[in-house]
Amino acid sequence: MTRFDPPVARRAVVLAAILSTLAFLITCGERAENAAPPKPEPTVVEAPDLDLRLSVDPTKFVVVDTSPPSLETADPADPGRIAVDARPAEYGQNLPAAVAEHQQELAERDGGTALGAQELVSPLGTAFYSRGRFTSDGKEIEETAVFALHPAGGRMITLTYRYPAGNDSSDRVEQLFEVLGTVEAM
Repeated sequence: MTRFDPPVARRAVVLAAILSTLAFLITCGERAENAAPPKPEPTVVEAPDLDLRLSVDPTKFVVVDTSPPSLETADPADPGRIAVDARPAEYGQNLPAAVAEHQQELAERDGGTALGAQELVSPLGTAFYSRGRFTSDGKEIEETAVFALHPAGGRMITLTYRYPAGNDSSDRVEQLFEVLGTVEAM
């Protein structure tokens, strides 16, 4: 017959609890190491003269000017710049006319080619984008512009993204739409 020794049993229970706690802490540590880093807080850009506010992901864009707002890609190896502007109310709110004007400007630039335009639905309502390429200082540049109605009404806003021409147009257009999605009136 085996004799029950309470102090040995207590030590075994304590040892089991310690080992269980260590295993739990190690597992939590591994999960923390593999967890995605916290998403950085967006950078808020306010442009009182345009009555606009927008938020950008600081891992993608850096604010280089606030009036009118200009953003540059955060990665210097991936150059590109977005400029945000609001046209005066006298210019009107004719988005298709603004697109036609942009397409004409693109075609008239050195080596310019208008690559088309499209209507889209945005957080600001109906908007249009226009895209084309041209040559500047011997380099091929692509420009995408989005035309939308100002969130406060009464005028039009334009977001223009210029970047080195390449095979990443759809990614660049998506980035531009992400920024458009954050635009709001002040």
